[in-house]
Amino acid sequence: MGTLVTVDINGAADMMKVHPKTILDLIRDGVLPAARIGRAYVLLSKDVLDYVQQQITNQTAERLAIQGRQIRPPDKRPRRTRRSPPNL
Repeated sequence: MGTLVTVDINGAADMMKVHPKTILDLIRDGVLPAARIGRAYVLLSKDVLDYVQQQITNQTAERLAIQGRQIRPPDKRPRRTRRSPPNL
C-alpha cells in the first residue's frame, strides 16, 4: 500500500479553495470523512480530492441536464485534428 497523505482543516480548505469553516461543516454533516486526534481533525487528501471530483461530476451533469444534453463517454468524444500552420 502506498503512503497516505494527511491534511488538517486548513490544508483541506486550501485544497478546495474554501474557508476552513466550510470544511468543518462538511465533516460535521458526515460528507467528508475525518478523524479527530487530540483537538485537531485529520483528513486523507485522497478523500478531499474524491469529494471534489464527485462534486465536479454531479454539477456538470446538472448543468448539462438543464441544457438538455448528456455527458458523452470519453471514447465517444470527437477527436481534434491538427491544422497546418497558415501560409504566410
